[in-house]
Amino acid sequence: MAPPTMTVSQVAAQTGGRPSVSVVVVSRGRAEDLTRCLSGLSRLYYDAYEIVVVTDPEGEAAVAAAGLADAVTLVGFDQPNISAARNLGIAASAGEVVAFIDDDAVPEPTWLCHLMAPFAGPEVAATGGYVRGRNGISYQWRARVIDPQGKAHPISVEGEAPQVITPPPGHAVKTEGTNMAVRRDWLQRLGGFDEAFHFFLDETDLNLRLAAAGGQVALVPLAEVHHAYAPSPRRKQNRAVTDLFDVGASSMVFLRKHDPDADHERALTELRQEQWDRLQRQVRQKLIRRSDLAEVLETLEAGIAAGAARAVDQQAEVPGGAVRFVRFRARPMGIIWC
Repeated sequence: MAPPTMTVSQVAAQTGGRPSVSVVVVSRGRAEDLTRCLSGLSRLYYDAYEIVVVTDPEGEAAVAAAGLADAVTLVGFDQPNISAARNLGIAASAGEVVAFIDDDAVPEPTWLCHLMAPFAGPEVAATGGYVRGRNGISYQWRARVIDPQGKAHPISVEGEAPQVITPPPGHAVKTEGTNMAVRRDWLQRLGGFDEAFHFFLDETDLNLRLAAAGGQVALVPLAEVHHAYAPSPRRKQNRAVTDLFDVGASSMVFLRKHDPDADHERALTELRQEQWDRLQRQVRQKLIRRSDLAEVLETLEAGIAAGAARAVDQQAEVPGGAVRFVRFRARPMGIIWC
């Protein structure tokens, strides 16, 4: 049976005014991970969400094999640009709020209940949750703010209640691309994601633009996802680094865009040292060979050079949302609604 389609106002009338949510998942070359992610999204305790999957042919086949082809909105896209893919997902969605999760992540069943709660206050523009690692216990990321050079700094957030965070001047609250939500009208105002960021610092750029425009961000400790760090063209299954091109390119674009008058060479020297230290740790852990270091570091330099020449501010007009909201028929383990 095809899922019900309705207008956003019809959804609101049926859900006590809670915001309708479009969950956007981008996937490329990770059919198995996408299937696992969709299994988690199918069991959320929230009664007003749709799922939009932006994926390649392999991902489309996985969605069909999972029996979800008629239950989600599929957008075909097979290019290595996560910002462009997310913008397509936003355009194909209809929710008042757009949430984002990676294909190699799985949400807790109550994820949307917690992530959406701060939107009861109209002043909140975006929310971000916490991210646990593949062991399901330790955290990858919790509360952080970022500076104009893209560096993240941990902050202390007491308790489990959502908190609107006021960052230091020139900084922004860091939300993670695999666990965040933004009001559609704010995405329209900001022009969505900057497609100059093919991978890495894409949501960080959005965070700084949101802060500069006066948008408030709430961090939500109980809105949790589990992130597996699946293999990609940039890393192996054991997280061994194989390519740093996008790290270099996005870092250079970020510096040019958000810190144009600063000493970029100093920041790039710090970036090179940070990546060198990272690779040395992996050598000690026997994840990569010392003989591979020069080749991997060459990809970082190639990325920096590409980022120096790439056009920035590649934002487009974000549409007002799809006409119809494709409400997902959740299959939660038990009956617990927000």
